[in-house]
Amino acid sequence: MNILVAKSIAECEQWSEVAVVIDVLRAGTTACALMRRGKKEVLIFEDSSRADNFLQTHSQFEVYSDVSLTAEHKDNSPYLASKADARTPALLLTQCGTKAILRAKNASTILVGGFCNFEALADALCAQPKDVLLIPAVLYGTSDDVEDGLCVAALKDYIQGIGKPQSAIAEFQNTMRYVEFKKNGPKTADKDAKIAFKLNSLPVVPQVSFSAEGYGVCHLYGQPAPSQWLGAPAPAEVPGQMPQIPTEEAAPSASQPQADSRLTEAEPSLQNAQQPEQTEKPQTAASKLKPAVSSLEKAAAEGISSLKEKAPKRLKNFFSDILKVVKEEKEELAKDAASLLHQPQSAQPPAGAEPQSDDLLDAVLKQAPQTNNPASEPEPVSQPEQPSRGSLSASPAQGESVQPGEVTFSSVPSPVSAGRKKKAIVLFSGGLDSTTCLYWALAHGYTCEALTVSYGQRHDREVLAAQMIARNLGVKHHLITLELPWLSCCSLVDKKQALPDVAVEDIPKEGIPSTYVPGRNLMFLAIAGSLLDAVGATAIIAGPNAVDFSGYPDCTPAFFKAAAEALNRGTKTGVSEGIEVLAPLMRLSKAQIVKLAAQLKVPFELTWSCYAGGQKPCGHCDSCKLRAKGFAEAGVHDTALD
Repeated sequence: MNILVAKSIAECEQWSEVAVVIDVLRAGTTACALMRRGKKEVLIFEDSSRADNFLQTHSQFEVYSDVSLTAEHKDNSPYLASKADARTPALLLTQCGTKAILRAKNASTILVGGFCNFEALADALCAQPKDVLLIPAVLYGTSDDVEDGLCVAALKDYIQGIGKPQSAIAEFQNTMRYVEFKKNGPKTADKDAKIAFKLNSLPVVPQVSFSAEGYGVCHLYGQPAPSQWLGAPAPAEVPGQMPQIPTEEAAPSASQPQADSRLTEAEPSLQNAQQPEQTEKPQTAASKLKPAVSSLEKAAAEGISSLKEKAPKRLKNFFSDILKVVKEEKEELAKDAASLLHQPQSAQPPAGAEPQSDDLLDAVLKQAPQTNNPASEPEPVSQPEQPSRGSLSASPAQGESVQPGEVTFSSVPSPVSAGRKKKAIVLFSGGLDSTTCLYWALAHGYTCEALTVSYGQRHDREVLAAQMIARNLGVKHHLITLELPWLSCCSLVDKKQALPDVAVEDIPKEGIPSTYVPGRNLMFLAIAGSLLDAVGATAIIAGPNAVDFSGYPDCTPAFFKAAAEALNRGTKTGVSEGIEVLAPLMRLSKAQIVKLAAQLKVPFELTWSCYAGGQKPCGHCDSCKLRAKGFAEAGVHDTALD
């Protein structure tokens, strides 16, 4: 999943994957207020003439519009919307926001929001297996509406684990635009602004489907749109698909993208992460199988023993035929349209592991408690170097592919050129975090080479763990040794020094501990960049964490962002093609890492995290305590302790 920012109207109207329209002061916040109020029927129109025509025959609708209408209407006010009668249907029309929504009709899924549902929207986007285009409504208005661009830039940074949305809000509140809106805006301007700029004040995610007549139908993300307003004809049978079996179940509307059935609600759920990414065809095949099963069960209940005996075989053949058709069509599609999909074919997941979807990490990210947001990161993280947000082109990585010299530090794979091979160097210590990263990379379709660095640490237990895991996975393993005598200043190298032993809740308060190895991640990333250039890889994947960690300055988003820029400027691949530097665990707590590892079938018993070495973990060092805390909070048994 890649997060892109729209730079032109043409890009918005051609986009075919997930689109998010951000209209902070109008449509986005008003739609959220109506949904939060409990309205089940909210329609979205682009222009006043069509809205007036509709209202002539549907006078029961409450109308919220900042555009002149013949019909009676209220101002497009989030405050007024928050006081609406939940039982009355609503119609929404704005100068820019609703136009941006309806012009994005080619997108498979359309979500709406702003600062008011910022965190809920971020959670929803993290669960997407598809690329996401963030559309600031200002593209359809005037350049003075800077709040949409600020929110888009903040949302992109937030999902990638850097920056604070509060900073963008504070920046806007210091602009003349904010002052003029409160002074010259509607009567409710002050109350509207308080709702629009209170972070996650309306934690709902509106989703928009399209009716047969062309207007938008708003509904909660992941839930079906009200069918009475869709009015879409039944979809025509697609040549080459299995014939449809009659069923009493309602068919999905043609106006609602099939991808919606894979999208989850903003409410956390690991169950969704267990399903591999699918295309429409496997889902359709599965739905067609249900009536066949029901028919066979009914026949068996009536005592038709002969059919009951043959049913398993028939079902098996039926399902095999479906899978065969799906496989053939999927392979053909991959060959003919690889350049359009922007997604290389995935490599096989680890041996012995169940197939994993690309959204495993995202499903765990959805469970992140508010205290683990970037806003609560340690002080060194709080002010990373960020691009200016004064314009819509603030973010440097907005294209559909990695451009030479671009920085692509993220918690999810960044855009890569169509057809480009996915090969990654995984920094691999043999610990829980790096092993989870290796399994994650394989599940994401990367061909991996593991890199382990022996730098004189007080034991070789973790190196042995790394070798064993890499061998079991069949992953090429590079082990190099650094002899840097000055590293003896740290207790992780010098056995004469005592390892820290403090209460787990006090670890974040202790500052940089004696186990800090000077410049370790800086050296590791430089070596990985060299290996990447030599073997033709396109990504470096590492397991730093800025939530449950021991205060190391080289485990922060700010450091990895800077390192990514250096690697893109200082390697052949970086300057010619652009490389990814991925840190998939950056925003996760230890408990969330454990849950992700369990989903990926990581062999916990083979991993090693203890600083002390030995046959069994010591249980006293920072690493042991943080690991134990993570397993306890996740409710998962650590087989390394058996």
